Amino acid sequence: MVRTMIGVDSTGAGCIKIMKNSADDPRTTPDAERWKFLYNSKLGIQANLCDIWVVNTFDSGVTYYPPGSGAANFTHMSVIVAQGTLWGFRNSAFPTLRYNVPLFDVKVKKGGGSNRYNQQMVAWNDSGLYYRGQGGFYVVGNYAQLGWMENMVLNNNLGTFAYGTPIIVTPNDGGDAFNRFRSRDKRLNVWNLPGNNVAPDDAPILAPNGTKTIKISSSELKIAKPGYSVDTATVQQMSFDANRLPVKVIAAGDILLPAGVSYYETGMPLPDTVALDVHFYDSATVTYPSNPQDLDFGAEYWFEGSWIGFDATKAMRARFMLYLEDTSPPTGGSNKVLRQFIDGGQVVQLLRPGSADPPGWADIVIDSRWPQVQILAQGYFSVPGGNGVITDIPFDGTGMFPMVKYLTHHGAGDGSSLGQSNLPMSWSALWRLPFVKRLKYFYSGQAHAGESTYCELTSNNARFYTFAGNVGDYYNRGDSPGTWRTAGAYAPVGIRYYIFGIPA
Repeated sequence: MVRTMIGVDSTGAGCIKIMKNSADDPRTTPDAERWKFLYNSKLGIQANLCDIWVVNTFDSGVTYYPPGSGAANFTHMSVIVAQGTLWGFRNSAFPTLRYNVPLFDVKVKKGGGSNRYNQQMVAWNDSGLYYRGQGGFYVVGNYAQLGWMENMVLNNNLGTFAYGTPIIVTPNDGGDAFNRFRSRDKRLNVWNLPGNNVAPDDAPILAPNGTKTIKISSSELKIAKPGYSVDTATVQQMSFDANRLPVKVIAAGDILLPAGVSYYETGMPLPDTVALDVHFYDSATVTYPSNPQDLDFGAEYWFEGSWIGFDATKAMRARFMLYLEDTSPPTGGSNKVLRQFIDGGQVVQLLRPGSADPPGWADIVIDSRWPQVQILAQGYFSVPGGNGVITDIPFDGTGMFPMVKYLTHHGAGDGSSLGQSNLPMSWSALWRLPFVKRLKYFYSGQAHAGESTYCELTSNNARFYTFAGNVGDYYNRGDSPGTWRTAGAYAPVGIRYYIFGIPA
């Protein structure tokens, strides 16, 4: 039986707690023993996904949304560019977003209309400039995604974005060697966590002061943090409610993948509103976003019924968390807020008020089968120049299953900064998904290009490697064979990181 407490714990704080092991008493177990809790409303930072936006449609000309809006007041827009359709999202496209620059991810499906995600694969980036292929770099697919921008301007006054992100989809996404990471189908995952050098705005936990923190009725489900009134709490002072759903991990594991196709059974049919974070590695430590040594490495993945499918380039391991998020409206009905049933054991659910029976995905606030994401460490550090600079981030991962997420922070730039001189954009700052970028031809001992980063993750330390002092490319140009040249790197100036964890 799952042990659940809704009430006052031994410290005098009103809270909700669900234990991983029924031998542990939710009332007396110290909050510091975080590996024992599936849910705990006393956590300081509550991670939640703001939205998952499907980007897979093509517009013509310039179109502003919502309908009737224009260049001054749109939330998102589309414009035709050389690569396909560029969708630009202002922060206002995400009504619950609390940060100018959020933690985000872009999950990219393989070209040609495939249902496989491939953004963590490695491919060689070629260029017509190179003499007989003498140049270029091997790079992880995240490289092809643009990022979150500050003061983004689309040329010809098509749109300005104080903060926002462009996503490009293209029908010309054949999966050949020269278009490996072009796609007509992407998922933009936006977290309500800061992606820049800003602290999370969650209110601190206060000492118990007699304030009512829990309200559960047929019309309301609200759990405030200790010390805040549930009737007046802001979103920053709230732990869980119908509008602040904790991120639920419906499957997690660290599994051996054989070369080729294999499947992992999750035990439940997977809706379209799932997102997979995965680290592929074949070393003693977990590496993200990819193995830094192997040039033909990674795996495609996809969802099929209740399975996660993998197609790996070689035998390797996959460490993953599968998140469920549904921001669609709740169903209608008269289901009780507190629901219990048997599914391989007793399950406890807290539901949005007025949900159907059975509830939909969007109705589930808490489910004891699926632990909430805890944040074991978070922060920002500046990236110095140099080749192979190490920055260690120690954390307490006792009893936890950790994974790392991070963004790289870059300065002002335009399309040419990303190797796309025909991209009609500029910006004052950019936050990108991380990628490993290794030169095909080494330059003065530089195997990694200046943009390359990766992290080695253990149970108590995240070790980041950066190469901001290195060149961006080393190549022999076709107009003067034998004259080797270097290209500058759009190197990061900082890294914003999170260590996520669930009880092991």
